[in-house]
Amino acid sequence: MGLLSLSAGVAPELALATREARVTSPAPDPATLLDHFMRIRSAPDADAVRWVYSGVLVVKPEGELARPVLRIEGMSRTRAKRIAKGVWDWQLDEAGYYCDLQTGAVLDRWINPFTGKEVQPKHYRSPQRLRFDGSRILPADPLPANIDFRGEVTELANIGGLRAFTEDLYVRLPGRVSAEGALRSSDRVSTSLATFLVTNEELGKPASSWIDCPFIYTTLNSFVGWLGMEGIAGVQNMRLVGRKCRIDDRAVISEALYARLVSDHADLLEP
Repeated sequence: MGLLSLSAGVAPELALATREARVTSPAPDPATLLDHFMRIRSAPDADAVRWVYSGVLVVKPEGELARPVLRIEGMSRTRAKRIAKGVWDWQLDEAGYYCDLQTGAVLDRWINPFTGKEVQPKHYRSPQRLRFDGSRILPADPLPANIDFRGEVTELANIGGLRAFTEDLYVRLPGRVSAEGALRSSDRVSTSLATFLVTNEELGKPASSWIDCPFIYTTLNSFVGWLGMEGIAGVQNMRLVGRKCRIDDRAVISEALYARLVSDHADLLEP
């Protein structure tokens, strides 16, 4: 109410100028937005890159305090291919490990503090293929009609020469139904929110130049099955920080993660 009362005293010509400035500010062009985004997500000429990351898994049952429970260490390899103006094919392959929160050791067994029960963390290898079309992110292959999928690229902020671009995916998977028609599980949600940071100076480099790009990644998901929390309402959150690396950059990967990748997913380390 205070802001409304103050606006009543603004000179008419100033109020009109403010409204005109808002109306005439052009919306970001989706094709330009995507070109910027793909430059920071790839190497020059859209060559493959690595993304090395580290962070924590946070668990939040409904009505309880959120709690970081496990460390996460992982690496992905991505490759982009332009298939038309403003349209890109996007391939990602990644592997990650759930580790002890204090020591960082990869865990094969773990006591869930919310249930007191021992579970086996399910380390992941997750290939994914998407299509970027302007500001939209689409599945590369058709999904079943009962899966809700929405994806978008945005420029989230431009503050003092630091720009933040997002890659956001919102997915809902239907619950399972028994043969008798009874609901066995409720709908599951998977929300992936990735933020990529780049300076105007980096983005202004020639197209043939490498662009540095740290990123922040967070999720808001239903509990994964291996947590042993079926029937408990709440969400889990991956809270990760990482950076883009050249496809042959060995030094940025920790010794422990590199050794585990060599053992389990040697092909992921190939260009």
